Amino acid sequence: MLFLLNDRVIEIETPEARLLGRWRDIGCGDPRKLRAHEAVDFVKTRFLSLIEADETAFEEDLKDLAALIVSKTGANSLILKPTASGDVEPRLRDVPPIVLETYQRGAANDQAVRASA
Repeated sequence: MLFLLNDRVIEIETPEARLLGRWRDIGCGDPRKLRAHEAVDFVKTRFLSLIEADETAFEEDLKDLAALIVSKTGANSLILKPTASGDVEPRLRDVPPIVLETYQRGAANDQAVRASA
């Protein structure tokens, strides 16, 4: 399954299984007890801290966060839109899979062009 987190398309296999196997590592607490808005708030905070820290395990962390959002909300996209106050506003969407596939191919082509330059 593809998931869009801001400008990144993340591919995750069986989000619910990933979440159940890794929730302790993620640090979100028992996901069965989380409400959707709590999951979104957790992902917002965690994602912003990952960007600031520039952690090496970033891709695996993104898969974990995507799995949490999919499992708790059913959405396949979370956009964290900056606000005038300096905060971010989370926006959940259900993006058609073909759009995510197209975006993923475009991003991969852009990376290939940058790597060859």
